[in-house]
Formats: sequence, structure tokens, C-alpha cells
Amino acid sequence: MRKIKNILILAGGDSTRFWPLMEKNLTSFLGKPLINYQIDILKKYTDKIIIVCSKNNVNLIKQNLNEKYQIVIQDNELYGQAGAIIAAKDHITGEVLIINANDLFDEQIFVRYIDISNKSDLILLAKKCKKYFPGGYLKFINDRLSEIVEKPNPDKRPSNLVRLVVDYFSSYEKLISCLKKTKNINDDWYEQAINLYIKEAKNPNYIVYNDYWYSLKYSWHTLSMTSFFLKQIHENFIGEGSVISKNAVIVPPVYIGTNVKIGDFAKIVGPTFIDDGTIIADYAFVRNSHIGKNCLIGSSSEVARSYLGNNVSLHRNYVGDSVLDDNVLFGAGAVTANFRFDQKTIKSVIDSVKVDSDLNKFGAIIGKSSKIGVNSTILPGIKIGSNSAIGPGTSVAEDIKDNIFFFNGKKLVNKL
Repeated sequence: MRKIKNILILAGGDSTRFWPLMEKNLTSFLGKPLINYQIDILKKYTDKIIIVCSKNNVNLIKQNLNEKYQIVIQDNELYGQAGAIIAAKDHITGEVLIINANDLFDEQIFVRYIDISNKSDLILLAKKCKKYFPGGYLKFINDRLSEIVEKPNPDKRPSNLVRLVVDYFSSYEKLISCLKKTKNINDDWYEQAINLYIKEAKNPNYIVYNDYWYSLKYSWHTLSMTSFFLKQIHENFIGEGSVISKNAVIVPPVYIGTNVKIGDFAKIVGPTFIDDGTIIADYAFVRNSHIGKNCLIGSSSEVARSYLGNNVSLHRNYVGDSVLDDNVLFGAGAVTANFRFDQKTIKSVIDSVKVDSDLNKFGAIIGKSSKIGVNSTILPGIKIGSNSAIGPGTSVAEDIKDNIFFFNGKKLVNKL
């Protein structure tokens, strides 16, 4: 099987829609940053991987890569995906496959790309969507791919095929030429360049993809991607130095790292991942969850279908369908509500607009180093920024920004 000459990974996004979580490409699953899962797959199908980063995340990405790769820094003046592609102009010649760092697909699609790439100037990946999705739709004229229509009116969709970012171009140089011809101030600069490329191509092609697709666009997407990775655990594993009470109940499959302690009458239901150094105290209940390093799941706490980062501390809490970043602390009795009484899907605010999560169960997203006071309640779909604090007995019904102390309806600068 031949290999694609160049694969370009776009990893320079600012992750603003991912707030209050940070650097989505480095979110760790089963002990490994997401971008490394991508690379481990892609390196089978190319001899050259180029990664475009921003000035803000380049050092973090370099620190977390499992091998050395060609790193390119995107200029702040060259915005979006188009700017990232142009940033790599001194490192790529000939064919190129472009992919986002935070998307996961079945790797067999790359075999299909290689199979038809010798006969195609351009190949796009598309997924059938019955429900409207705010993305780019493939349009056809006489069965020939003619263009991408970006975010059309739901009633005027040109097809039911939504483009996913797995873009093959036979000539990177021609793509750069199209980008230079179409430069504008809109968000669809790259899509307009693709449309020009399609227009000039002799044989534009596409692949209809029917398998899984996971992407970290909004912070709550961490939950669905967590579920995907937990399904990769197929049997119990207990690391060296871990101590499990004879009275604890472990329902497979559960991965338990090194030096983990599980107390009397604790119950762990798989698939669950528990990283090194974590303590699951007496009578705690953890199910279908991803627990980071050196966490404390205190006595009588329950964690269900959630993602916890490193050094999270719980004390008699309920955490359901939630994401808690590193160093988050819950005081005794604090809980995350995760279900609407009317059973409707839960919305969360993004840039002052309520966005439907499509989740019937969705708790809270809490940024790094935040503290939740005793007996507090966080309502469904609420996001709390980094280094913030929620006062005791507080009900949180709106998003709280970074570095805020919220108590009795008042928002003050957090000085803790």
C-alpha cells in the first residue's frame, strides 16, 4: 500500500468555544493526550506529518508529543484554517491530506483515500445528517461535486451530506494559489478556496462516511469522547502497588492504575478508568467514568458518566455527566444536577447564545483550580471558569467566568 506524501494536522485553534476547558488537543484519555492518538494512526499512512500550532500552544504540544515531528507556528495575522495551511507553505510540496487534531474517525477511511487518490484531484469526506448540522454541505450539479455551501438555511440544504475535515488535495501548491485568490474577512476563507479548487479540478471526489465521528468542539463533547475511549477497555487491569479492599466490588471492565487505593464497600462499575495514585474511599460509587491521577473520591461520593482531571477532590458529592478539570475541589454535600424535569435536552450558553447540547443528561463543566462550597448546587449545563469559587449553599444557574467568587448572587473577583 502506498502512502500519502504529506499529512497536515491543524492544531492551532484557540479553543474559545471549548471554555472553560483548555487546549482540547491535549485532553488526556486513558493516560494519553488526544493528539497522540491521531498521530499514532496517521503515521501508518504517511512518512511526513506536519503539525500547525499557535504561539500560545506550541510549547505545550511539543512537550506532549510522543515523538518529534515538524512543527509550524501559525502567524496571528493569518487566521483560521486557511491561515494554518498557508503557514506550512515552506514544508509541503505535492499531495497533502489535511485533518483537524481533535477529530477521531475509523482509520479505514485513510485506506480508502489512498485507494482513490491516484484518480482524484480532490477528495472530501462527508457524513449523512438527517438533523440539521451547522456545517458545510456538499452541493452537486449533474451528480458532479460542485461546491460546499457553508451553513445554509436549514430549509435550503443542497444535500444531506455534511463535510468533515479530512481534505485531500493532489497539489498543495494549487491549494495555496486558491487561498490567495479567495482571501476575505469571513470565516469561510478555506471553504471558498476549496470551492475554487473544485471548480478547477478535473475529477473532484468524495467519500460518504458512515462510521463514528467524535470531535471536541464544545466542552461537553468531552463526555461523548470519554464514552468512546472507555469502550476500548475490555477487561480488568490492576496496576502495581494498588490496594483494593476485599469488601470492594469491581464490575468489569475496569482499568486501575498504579498505587490506587480502593476502600471498604466501594463499588466500581465498568467501563471505568482510574489513573495512578487515586483514592476511592469507603462506600464511594464510581461508574462509567474517567478518573485522573491523584484524585480523592471521598467516602459516600458518587461519580457517574463523568470525566475528572488530575488532583480532583470530592467529599460526599454527586457528580453526574460532568467534566471537572485538574485541581477542582468539591466541599461536602455539593452536587451537580444533570436532568431537566421536563426531560428536554439541555442547552448551554456559548457567546450569549443558548446552544443545544443534544444531551438529556448533562451536569456541569468546571475549569481548573476552582472550588465548590459545601451544599452548593450546580444546575444542568452550567460552566464554571478556572480559578473561581462558589460560596457555600449557593445555587448556580448561570455560567461563572474565570477568577470569580460567586456567593449569594454576587460576583466578585476571586482573591482566594
